[in-house]
Amino acid sequence: MLEDDCLWKRESGDFRTGFSTSQTWNLIRAHAPKVSWSTGIWFPEATPKFAFLAWIAIQNRLATGDRVLRWNPQAISICWLCKREMETRDHIFFECAYSKEVWRVTVGNLVGSGVIYQWDQVVRLVVNGTWERCVKFLFRYCFQAVVYALWQERNIRRAEEKSQPISCLIARLEKLVRNRITSLRRKNWRKYEKTMEVWMGRI
Repeated sequence: MLEDDCLWKRESGDFRTGFSTSQTWNLIRAHAPKVSWSTGIWFPEATPKFAFLAWIAIQNRLATGDRVLRWNPQAISICWLCKREMETRDHIFFECAYSKEVWRVTVGNLVGSGVIYQWDQVVRLVVNGTWERCVKFLFRYCFQAVVYALWQERNIRRAEEKSQPISCLIARLEKLVRNRITSLRRKNWRKYEKTMEVWMGRI
């Protein structure tokens, strides 16, 4: 009696014995056109949890005050960082006085002397920036790290836990980026040789 063989379908329609995660995923997932901002979010050097939150933010799916009001009219909708204006995605990144300062100091002169604070313009730079490779990586990484840190700080304040002053959050982000550069240089020294120099020279 012959034994049954387990065959796995490929994207081409063929059936083979070897299992491929990527082939199977592409067969079962819902396909959609590639979005214009994908390269600015999903890049090789990104930290997954930062990229994931930035992805949610780009789609404006974070539970900001203005969105929470839609299903809970009694919710607090004031920005938890500045306590002055309505909390929207565009306000918290980076028009709020607190987040504006964090973004300004963290990015520094990385891409020039003028720092942009409007969400749509920042995202456009993240996606379409034409700088050299290490500057492009640093700007994209800063964007994702700052978005993650600000949202985390916002949630800490919302839960009435101890908040961080701007100087502490900026220092934490500075160390975080330096650590990421160090880890990348250990993997590929040549590719990231000048990255730390560029990062330190932005101030």
